[in-house]
Amino acid sequence: MDKQMLIRDMKQFIGGGGFINVSQITKYLKRSRDCVSTLVEGLDYLVTGREKKYFILDITSRIMEYRNVRF
Repeated sequence: MDKQMLIRDMKQFIGGGGFINVSQITKYLKRSRDCVSTLVEGLDYLVTGREKKYFILDITSRIMEYRNVRF
């Protein structure tokens, strides 16, 4: 799976848009919040109410960096 396919798949999973929160990432990856917190560590985010929204391009870039590392 290349980066563009991952971006399209993630956008389809959340129903469109360019931002995703931690709970959506955990459901998409089927991983715990602890694993996802290491994935989003150091990334820029927008605060909307009680949640942090991360830019999907940043998340997919980080996933592609870590794809061979077990987290």
